[in-house]
Amino acid sequence: MRNYRDLTDEELAELERLYPVTTNRELSRQFDISIDAIRDSLARPRGWKKDRKAVLIGNRNGKTLTEDEVQWVVQHYKHTKNEDILRKFGIGECQLHRLARRYGLKKSRQFLKKVRSENYVISEIVRQEYGLDSQRAENARRQWAERKASGLPHNVGFKKGESNKTRFGEERFAEIIAKARASRNETIRKDKMRIRWGLPQKSKLKLVSGGSKRSSYKHLFKKRNYIVGYGSTDIYYDEHTARSATLEANAHKYGLTVMAAEED
Repeated sequence: MRNYRDLTDEELAELERLYPVTTNRELSRQFDISIDAIRDSLARPRGWKKDRKAVLIGNRNGKTLTEDEVQWVVQHYKHTKNEDILRKFGIGECQLHRLARRYGLKKSRQFLKKVRSENYVISEIVRQEYGLDSQRAENARRQWAERKASGLPHNVGFKKGESNKTRFGEERFAEIIAKARASRNETIRKDKMRIRWGLPQKSKLKLVSGGSKRSSYKHLFKKRNYIVGYGSTDIYYDEHTARSATLEANAHKYGLTVMAAEED
């Protein structure tokens, strides 16, 4: 993606002309610069404003589709990428989405399955073979496209019904399991520390002491005339309660919450 400072004077003039009636996403794709650069570095300092009505309609350059073009979109939408349709007719995303809503257009299941398969294969090639190197990632995409164009299978190594252990190999699968276990143990350790210091958990794991320990602790509250409901973790006190600072301070360790009873 380019730096916005690399835009020529002609490109800046064209960008200024299109900005009021074009979404920032469309402009980003057309001029190959980031949305943040368009909004924060160009539009705000220069005082460019959006024509919200025009943007909502999705009319970039006064472009409207003919009946034949609309029929083409209706017939081919389900198995054609949106970017290909936008490029073919020179329209914006809003206009295409409006057409899709008007005619109830949706992508076919086969098309979505194909796109997911392509994206998954590419991401796996990049992740396993090339890491995060952008140039090697581009080479991987090119090799995948060449293999697909030549008619060779492009989903080698991803067989239906194949287990992860077989797919990744025993050594790699063991590393994945060990990493997941270490991550879970670290989450448990941190949440236990939060519970110990009376802080809220960040995970949804049930880490508080339960069973007989909680029941015994609730019994101690009952002996001091706290209001303890059956099966509840809320403990209430009123003017008849012999309050204990120690009990209340340690209640969170057992998943109990102590609060004042509401007055009638």
